[in-house]
Amino acid sequence: MMIVSVWATQVTAEFQMNFVPIDPTFGDHSRTDTSCNRPDVTDLYCGGSWSNAGDPTPFLQEVVLIDGKDYYHVIVGLPEDGFAQEFYMGTSTFYQGGSGTSSLGDGICRYGSGSYGITQCNMGDALGQTHDNQFTGNGSGNPRDIIMRQVMGGTWDGGTNTWTCDASDPFCYEFTKNDFLLKPTIELTVNEPVDFMQAHFAFDMSNSNYADDTVAGSMINTVEFTDPFLSIAASHDSAVDSTDWMDITGGRYIFDATWQTEPSLEPYKYFNGNFILDREWWRYKQ
Repeated sequence: MMIVSVWATQVTAEFQMNFVPIDPTFGDHSRTDTSCNRPDVTDLYCGGSWSNAGDPTPFLQEVVLIDGKDYYHVIVGLPEDGFAQEFYMGTSTFYQGGSGTSSLGDGICRYGSGSYGITQCNMGDALGQTHDNQFTGNGSGNPRDIIMRQVMGGTWDGGTNTWTCDASDPFCYEFTKNDFLLKPTIELTVNEPVDFMQAHFAFDMSNSNYADDTVAGSMINTVEFTDPFLSIAASHDSAVDSTDWMDITGGRYIFDATWQTEPSLEPYKYFNGNFILDREWWRYKQ
């Protein structure tokens, strides 16, 4: 989607990560304010080349001003449908299609280049199957200028706008980055008593910032099988069973670019080598 920034609305509350719009004057920013397929906001700019025309995915984008800074507030999906992603991303240029920004891809693919249509680039080739990541812009964003939350499964309470992972939920996933300067947390829970399996994985990297590669994240990793046909119960707890050989290194990386960058410059660097962003990401979906 092409994003054009014009003005921002003052929001006095702190950042909210509950998948709910917060702009009280939504619609006053021309095409920057966009809503599609949401039950709580009237569709706005859902047709033509400006947006995801024909895509049934619920989508909202608004521009808000928090603590004197402009942010794009974007919500994709609905938690009651089993998937939702929300983020606040700091603005850096007059329009988000500008150089070094992420709406159309960094470099030759940005709006106004005259070489490619607005429905191409990372919208038509998001994982770079036809082109490389220089074209799509993957890896060009600044992780220190965004907070994000993504959930799958779980239980959504529309009365209180809260998402939880209850004991009755067969599957829960949550990705949380609730501090601009700190790394994210990932948590996954599987509870399938009919299939005799329970598992819980959590990896918390919020104990370090993007300039620190000396501190590893903390991990919980448990799996239990309760199949009555097994001669003994099978279980694994990494904190107990893996202490002799486990070496946790996740989270020991830095982002050394000063702002938006190009993936070919490999801005993410692990303590034992670079993490190559300019790769064929589409292969991971096969």
